[in-house]
Parts: sequence; structure tokens; C-alpha cells
Amino acid sequence: MINLIYGGKGSGKTTAIIAGANQNVANAKGFHIYIDKNNARMHDLEHQVKLVDASEYAIDDQTKFIAFVKGMVAVNYDIEKIYIDNLEKITGLAIADTEGLYQGLERISKQSGVEFVTTVAAEKQELPDFLKKYIIYVILTIAVVA
Repeated sequence: MINLIYGGKGSGKTTAIIAGANQNVANAKGFHIYIDKNNARMHDLEHQVKLVDASEYAIDDQTKFIAFVKGMVAVNYDIEKIYIDNLEKITGLAIADTEGLYQGLERISKQSGVEFVTTVAAEKQELPDFLKKYIIYVILTIAVVA
């Protein structure tokens, strides 16, 4: 299963995915992994959530990312959820070019039972159709008019 959190830049997606990770790990039976483009969120996550800084592993495209995730799942059957923030920035892909990536994550999920939660910096009308089936959470951008 893949769950998608989307919203415009600066709308609170990272805050939402971190809050979800911190809340869900309290009742976790397995490991929870948080993959990000750097380690800036280290102090925001509960200590039970394992932060993985993708920049340390030269993950810069779709193939490497899928292989990296498969490797994590292969060596640890107790992974329950993997949270991925800024997937496009980690892989260097435009949102429209991530269909194969999401298909790969979906295959991993079906084979292993690992649930994925990802964020996408886009409004609903900007989302490609293939991503819409994963939507679970919408971050609304509120404009303040002075």
C-alpha cells in the first residue's frame, strides 16, 4: 500500500508526514523508516523512527532508489512502514516521471507487506493521474488577503 500526502510548497507536508510517523511508531509492531534527502529532520522524529539520509548513499535516480528500498526490506523483514519525504528531490525526477518509481514501490509493498507514505509537492490539479489512487491526505494552502 502506498499513501500519498500532497500540497503546494510550504504547505506542511513534511510536518504532516513527521507527525504521522511519530504517532504511528507508538503502536508499531515492526520498524518504521523515514527516508529524506538529508538528515535535517533528525530531531523532529521519535527515536524509534530510523532516519535514512539518502544523500549518504548516492541515490540519485529511480533504479538506485528502488534497489535501495529492496535491499532494506530484504535484510529486515520487520519493516512495517517506510516514510519518504521529497521523493522527487531524492531521485531527481519530475513528478510526471515517477510512475515507474511508484509501480516499483507498489510491487515491493505487495511482496513484503511494507506500507509506504510519500509526499509530493504539487496541488491536486498538477498531480498525474497515476498518483491520484494513492491520495490519503491533502495539505491545503490558505491564501491570506490583506
